[in-house]
Amino acid sequence: MSATARVQDEDRPAPCAEQDRERRFQPSRDALAAFLSAIQGWTSRHLYDPGLPVAYTRTTYLDTEGLDFLGTCHSGQAERLRLREYAGAAHLAEAPVLTGTRFLELKRNHGERRTKVRLPLTEPEARAILTGQPLPVEGAAALLLRQASLTPVRPWITAWYRRTTLATVSCDVRITLDEGLVFALPPDTPAAAAVAAPTRLVGRAPPATVVEVKWKRDAPSWLEQALWGLSSHETAASKFEQGMHALLDGARPTK
Repeated sequence: MSATARVQDEDRPAPCAEQDRERRFQPSRDALAAFLSAIQGWTSRHLYDPGLPVAYTRTTYLDTEGLDFLGTCHSGQAERLRLREYAGAAHLAEAPVLTGTRFLELKRNHGERRTKVRLPLTEPEARAILTGQPLPVEGAAALLLRQASLTPVRPWITAWYRRTTLATVSCDVRITLDEGLVFALPPDTPAAAAVAAPTRLVGRAPPATVVEVKWKRDAPSWLEQALWGLSSHETAASKFEQGMHALLDGARPTK
């Protein structure tokens, strides 16, 4: 890091981190149906864009050449750095397009505890991250990259999936259902309105719904009761880890 960048970092407040708890499951169809029935009176579907009710997420994971982020997956302090983009469609038969909303996220997990720093990105910043170009030194995204414990990084793998979000009125509890999970080489462009579905696939996850449950403070009693039925289906495997294994079981990308 240059002396100028170091001084700027010392004068600028660190990005605010969100803190909550998270558990991940891959339930059977019957277990999922029972869980959804149990939470029905406490949550409702959350639509980010009513005009595009079928929502998708495109997440590109960054790592060092030595795969240091991947190495944290079973260290007790898992760490991921990712570019998250969103897409939507009016119905399932329609090709999803990117909404133009995108974030750079640094996420750390220690057991159930999750800490995440999330920064909005401009299209030029996202393109720079995807193509390995330098970010403006004064930008918040460049600051977050400098504050990450593992650098320098480049994009390695992209996860693509359809996401349904359920949440309480206060959003203190948020439950996501991810389906159709596939992995691909990183996209060439983050442009809004571009066709979002990946084409350079490297693998597909098993055809099961991934359920992620996130909550702030103490879990409410109704959620604790509902989670009992999912406990035997809990999984520690993250999308990042699954995608990197799919990639590295084949040939490493050359870009």
